[in-house]
Amino acid sequence: MSHIKEFSIKGKKFDLPVFFPDATRGVIRAIDSKDIVDSHTPGLIVNTFHLLSEPGMDVLRNLGGIKKLMNWDKWIISDSGGFQMFSLIHKNKVGSISKNGVSFHIDTRGGRKNFKITPEKCIQIQFDINSDIMIVLDYFTPFNADDEEIKKSVDVTIKWAKRCKDEFEKQCKLRGLTEETRPLLFGVVQGAHSFSERERCAKELKKIGFDGYGLGGWVFEETGKNLDLEIIDHIAKSLPGEILYGLGVGTPQDIVNCIKLGYTIFDCVLPTRDARHKRIYVFKKDPSEIKNIFDEKDWSGFLYMGKDKYQIDEKPLSEYCDCYACKNYSRAYINHLFKIEDALAWKLATIHNLRMYSKTMELAREAMGAL
Repeated sequence: MSHIKEFSIKGKKFDLPVFFPDATRGVIRAIDSKDIVDSHTPGLIVNTFHLLSEPGMDVLRNLGGIKKLMNWDKWIISDSGGFQMFSLIHKNKVGSISKNGVSFHIDTRGGRKNFKITPEKCIQIQFDINSDIMIVLDYFTPFNADDEEIKKSVDVTIKWAKRCKDEFEKQCKLRGLTEETRPLLFGVVQGAHSFSERERCAKELKKIGFDGYGLGGWVFEETGKNLDLEIIDHIAKSLPGEILYGLGVGTPQDIVNCIKLGYTIFDCVLPTRDARHKRIYVFKKDPSEIKNIFDEKDWSGFLYMGKDKYQIDEKPLSEYCDCYACKNYSRAYINHLFKIEDALAWKLATIHNLRMYSKTMELAREAMGAL
């Protein structure tokens, strides 16, 4: 397990491990910035691809970035949007991928527009977003990619990463940013299910030099349900002593499993998306009685708030939670809100799920502090 417990962004210390929920378009649906702060969530991740369409880079540039737009004064990670761009191209055939970047068209407020995202453009856009951690443009491959495609993805990812790093340093110089005031830049390790290609990618990215390294591509077992912890562990061992980012991970148990392997930054859509679909994350036991979350078994679970059995249940979503929803409303009321499709159901469920995740991170930090 990594013993890295903090690092600095723009001269300010940052406690690890940490979870950032997805505010893809600069918003977590149904809640506002105060709700997010009250859930003890220290940062958010936004998506470069989606922000291109709305509100667009001209708006963000004129406003000074996404934080000013959404009234958020804490941390922001900007994802490169590579996964979304590649998915759009593979599924909908609305663009193309070349060694120089990604070309595609999307609908914006000004009508359909064509975009070409090179590694340089990707970094320039993220400076317009004005994020604290930026992610390089990488070449995503699905799990079932053949050996030739996997090798190509790693080759291109390494070349794009070098171009992103060069542009990042150029932008820092143009903007007069120092080591203390600049954002951070993370590389992304690709290689699908190939141990050798994952290792090659990690080592070549390390030669370029980044502030941290993300877990790229498809990292699930063939069933698509469970994380492939062997490949995840192999990547960590290829980057000893580095800040590791579990991009897109995961359930509370997935996150704890990855922390044990050395990963300390996480983001995922699950707590917010599942909240809108009536899936509530809960502790199965009192968190105050969990001495070391890394040693715990069967400590987290789910409630499905649409079930009729909750219609007259006067208990809060969780007896162990201190969030606004749990302190003020019953399962019966939230069940009722979902049944009548009132937006307050989304709000309360989302607030709760975010607090459950932030509490999980608190327990992980406590356990790491005892090491």
